[in-house]
Amino acid sequence: MTIPKIQVALNGWESEIVLNKITTTIVDYEPVKTPQTITFNGVVQPLTAEALKLKPLDSRSWEWLMIHTRTQAEIETNDLIEYKGKKYKVMAKNDYSENGYYEYHLVEKYE
Repeated sequence: MTIPKIQVALNGWESEIVLNKITTTIVDYEPVKTPQTITFNGVVQPLTAEALKLKPLDSRSWEWLMIHTRTQAEIETNDLIEYKGKKYKVMAKNDYSENGYYEYHLVEKYE
């Protein structure tokens, strides 16, 4: 028995996703934040209620997003990104490439 390629489910649902990955470097003893634009196709949706129950209690009231994409995005766990004017932290990167997709979990970042 073979598992169907989940990537087929993304047909017709994908749209362009634009993220700004924010990296911080130290220049002359001062932190400097530099955005890097990352563009790829995928699906963004809120985390399901069942998945949200598994997250730490103190962060459940924050906005959680899940991204599904056929191509691996240039983001890693703990990266700080900006999406549609809000800052998020990448909390999970799941490699389901055997099934044709990648999944990312983001949580809204409060500063």
